[in-house]
Amino acid sequence: MDKKDGASKDREIMDLLQQDSSLSVGDIARKVGLSVTPCWRRIQKLEEAGIIRGRVALLDKDKLGLGMTVFVALKTDQHNAEWLEEFAQKISSYPEVVEFYRMSGEAVL
Repeated sequence: MDKKDGASKDREIMDLLQQDSSLSVGDIARKVGLSVTPCWRRIQKLEEAGIIRGRVALLDKDKLGLGMTVFVALKTDQHNAEWLEEFAQKISSYPEVVEFYRMSGEAVL
């Protein structure tokens, strides 16, 4: 198998994992036309290379009662790692906060 075919198989594997990360290696192997061991080795290489960073479960926000998304902008005069770490710890203690991101700079609309 040449490199082009190998890259194509890797893309097929990644596509399947992005659609459903709970698929077994056997199911993935069958769908991409490989035997289980080579398929497993490809997945391991993609994980070791950091291409596959993790596998997640997508949750239904409505069934969880999380029907609202809120974006909040916060200005501070503190721009150091210690302040950011303390803020992140405090905000993470609220169960309503599912995720948050740090952005810097200003946007003019």
